[in-house]
Amino acid sequence: MAIRVEGRRLCAVALLIALIPAIGIFGTPAHYSVPVAIVLTLAQLVLIGSAALGLIVPAWRSGDDRRRQIAIAGVLAILPWALLTLMPGYGPPFASNLAMNHIRFVILFVSTALLGSAFLLLKDPLAQGGDHLLAPLGQAAGLLATLIQLVWASIMIGWTMSEAHKPASFVEMYNSPLGNASDVLLFFAGLMTYVATIFFAPSFARVGWLGRGKAGAMAAVAAIAVIGLIGRGLQYPDLSDDWYTMPGMIVGIPAIPWLMPYMLGVSALFKASAD
Repeated sequence: MAIRVEGRRLCAVALLIALIPAIGIFGTPAHYSVPVAIVLTLAQLVLIGSAALGLIVPAWRSGDDRRRQIAIAGVLAILPWALLTLMPGYGPPFASNLAMNHIRFVILFVSTALLGSAFLLLKDPLAQGGDHLLAPLGQAAGLLATLIQLVWASIMIGWTMSEAHKPASFVEMYNSPLGNASDVLLFFAGLMTYVATIFFAPSFARVGWLGRGKAGAMAAVAAIAVIGLIGRGLQYPDLSDDWYTMPGMIVGIPAIPWLMPYMLGVSALFKASAD
């Protein structure tokens, strides 16, 4: 029994550690050759996939539909960052060409839908565990964030398609009404994702899926991110070479609000495997 517990804990730790290379390899602009890019992607997917399977299999073999639902929700919460491993070396949009940015926004659209599904599935098992307040609030905030970000991603996909086949009356998106509207959508998508974390983290603590200290720290970080995002303002700032030093800039990057839901997904998977 102790060996099994340690094995599950090792899988959970491996999933958390996998975030570090995922952030670095995706977020740092680099011109990898095709073989190197494939190796980097496969290595990350194997790490994430094998660690996740180590937690999914015990939950699935249990035959308990509640544990299976928790496991599915956990997988859906970690998949958005897993999909970002398909883009090694892409970095920020200004460092990528049009074709890469088209792929980027398609993957962000799919990832957003997956995370929304996780938010949808988490509420019922949390409510069954005894939380009838924070879980529904987290679900509401998360689904609203999902809807907003899907609209934003659709606009960005449409922009890349228009850039590739410019009509005669094409209007550049930068500083246009549509461009400004997309900035507002991205702002509220990130904001509501952080709000969802602020509700879900203590909800996890209430039902015993996460320690109270860890849940409090996660909610506090999300609250700080909300403050940083509000301080940055509605408009996405122009990016410079030292963009990472701009206040509120990092917390507004589309995939950054997904980091804590990823961690919650790992906690959900661990709980599903251990019940």
